[in-house]
Amino acid sequence: MKSFIKIIGFTFATVFLLIACNNSPSLQKYYVDSKENSEFISVDLPSSIIQLKDTEVSENIKNTLETIKKVNFLALQLTETNKELYNSEKEKVFAILKNPKYKQLMRMNMGKANVSVNYLGEEEAIDEVVIFGADNDKGFAVVRVIGENMNPSDIMKLTNEIKLDGDSNQMQQLEGLFKSLK
Repeated sequence: MKSFIKIIGFTFATVFLLIACNNSPSLQKYYVDSKENSEFISVDLPSSIIQLKDTEVSENIKNTLETIKKVNFLALQLTETNKELYNSEKEKVFAILKNPKYKQLMRMNMGKANVSVNYLGEEEAIDEVVIFGADNDKGFAVVRVIGENMNPSDIMKLTNEIKLDGDSNQMQQLEGLFKSLK
């Protein structure tokens, strides 16, 4: 009987360790690793810094803003010297987003540029929205909107109402990205 309990305990521990040590790449790990690379542009915005253009917006827009915890922006600008890096990093992001836990909301093909919008969570209660845009002449960007119980259509409406102020080059690039999504 004691050996049976030991076998069951050992089996349970082994299964637990295998599940806990899942080595599949995650977007969070990719983001952290990449932001340490000087080739990348990265911006982390807490939700408290996000302001609306107009205070006279609907309650729905205000409530949507409250569901956002933070926004991560990561971009790799394509240059003559980093084409190999661009291709390998773009493939890494593609591979991560192919994971079935990322559900595709939308995909657009615009010639040399592609944009995909994926999410984690349930359709009406999203925990993370991932916007991945790649242009074979300019580079790529990954925007992670992290929140709780977000609604995708409300998030897209909210992007039209966000005010981005700041003199930094990174903020201007982030504002350009939001304008290109409209």
